[in-house]
Amino acid sequence: MSGKALHARWILPFVAVIAGFVLWQGTRAERWRAVRPGLEFTTISGDPYCRFGSSSIAVLRADPRRVRLRAHHFKQTDLAKPPSILGWHDVTQATVVFNAGQYYPDWSYMGLLVGGGDTLSARRHSGFQGALVARTRGGHSEAHVLDLATQKLERREGWSEVAQSFMLFDRAGGLRVRKSSRIANRTAVAEDGEGRLLVIVSEGGYTIADFATLLMRSPLELTHAMAMDGGLEAELVVQSRGFRYASFGHWPERGETTAPGANTPLPAVITLEAQ
Repeated sequence: MSGKALHARWILPFVAVIAGFVLWQGTRAERWRAVRPGLEFTTISGDPYCRFGSSSIAVLRADPRRVRLRAHHFKQTDLAKPPSILGWHDVTQATVVFNAGQYYPDWSYMGLLVGGGDTLSARRHSGFQGALVARTRGGHSEAHVLDLATQKLERREGWSEVAQSFMLFDRAGGLRVRKSSRIANRTAVAEDGEGRLLVIVSEGGYTIADFATLLMRSPLELTHAMAMDGGLEAELVVQSRGFRYASFGHWPERGETTAPGANTPLPAVITLEAQ
């Protein structure tokens, strides 16, 4: 199937879905919709922090005991170059696909990346103190956001999935990012007070400090959070039976009215699948 056909097949239904969620959000308190067992979806408002675009923020809440998390890099596949988020969805057939952390111009991951027990990038980034980790032991799955300032990331712990990036805020409520004027779409991964994992992707643009502050003050009751990549790479695709949602990153200065992020190559992604 051609890229144009693929994008048309996905983007047109998503336009209607996203519009529906914007209307739904305006008339509700926080309401969760079941996507799969152990996986729920809602949207929250990013006002007054949103600087451009839609203020809606997509939130997936996962029970890590019932959902399998996997890290992927395109060099694990037969693909010659990184696919788009839609391409990754076709390759993995996962319920949820979202962008992993930052990467270098040669497509190598900027930090430690482990997928399926294989080390995909062995270079730990000294400035990144967040790690999204997952494993299955004795038939029991778990996933966490580790703060490497207070927790060690050790091989003996048996984490089969690791994606390293930087913290947004910690359990003490401390902001872990500097203020910046750069505005972009954002992706974050967090834990709440019940140990659930939350994937958070903005439809509009925020400064990094504003986004961290927004999440700390949100009704999601988050204990700590880390950032994944932002800008065009901040993307999310969800598909399960009759449920569809997607958010594609974009830049305000380009003045685009479409979703250019849908075509952005992503060397690494994270997937979630109900077990």
